[in-house]
Amino acid sequence: MRAIALLLSGLFVSTIGATSAVAGDNVIGVSYTTERAIDDFSATKSSDWQVDYTHTFDNKVSIGGAVKYYDTAGTSDSKTNAQIGIGYTVQLEKLSVTGTVGIGQHFIDSDESSDFTYYYLTLAGALPIDDKWTWNAFRLRYRNAFDSKNDYITPEIATGVSYKIDGKNSLSLMVEYDWSQNEPSYTGIELGYKYHF
Repeated sequence: MRAIALLLSGLFVSTIGATSAVAGDNVIGVSYTTERAIDDFSATKSSDWQVDYTHTFDNKVSIGGAVKYYDTAGTSDSKTNAQIGIGYTVQLEKLSVTGTVGIGQHFIDSDESSDFTYYYLTLAGALPIDDKWTWNAFRLRYRNAFDSKNDYITPEIATGVSYKIDGKNSLSLMVEYDWSQNEPSYTGIELGYKYHF
């Protein structure tokens, strides 16, 4: 765990050092996700809020972080994830594919569990439809705790669309399907807003 954290820190520092004079794109995002029960889409499992920031350099390397709060329905329990990662985007004809690797901390507001550290890998593909609409064709995630006793194998697949309001503002709608410890966990509907500067 410490070796991976040091590796990511090294990549982060070397990326900043190598590209500090290079311009790029900044994006601040906020999103809301409603988690629906697997066996009953009308039943709410959790309501999630996220704030994130990403800087993409002109060389297509990106660094970013996010904080996500999970409010579990019907209980007093809540969870928060805080994470940071580094990514790279490849252009394949019109399809842009971004891979990211990162680490995070899972905070639990519950008497029965304790906080733990996790790692994650994501792969996302986006395909422009026209000058306003983009098909977010896929977003794949593998996430797991460094210590397997925390039972945090939580992969996700998602797809959706985004709409460019103007040069700085965009909206998105994503449909997610999540697993927990190899069992289906929930179907999510995510609404998002991003500000580019």
